Amino acid sequence: MTQTGMLLFAVFGLVLLGMYVAIRRRWLSPTLIASVGVGASIVIMTLIGMAQGNHIYQALFAGFMVGGLFSVGTLAVASFFSSSERRQHDEDAARRVE
Repeated sequence: MTQTGMLLFAVFGLVLLGMYVAIRRRWLSPTLIASVGVGASIVIMTLIGMAQGNHIYQALFAGFMVGGLFSVGTLAVASFFSSSERRQHDEDAARRVE
């Protein structure tokens, strides 16, 4: 992998990390976080494919498939843990009231 590809891969990891943290900490609307994060992931993975010398069609396919799937997976995990945490908080509050 080229140096440009490695740099883009690191940026891809930071985008996924940023999406996860933003969803868990509720910094912005989840819809806004998801749309920006998924779009950025697709673009970055497409650029990684182009940096490796792939044709535009191969790079776009990899961008949508890999970037999209990793983003959706990250969003699913963050949403699951966020809702679990919220549910636990609600149960603890209900116990304190009783």
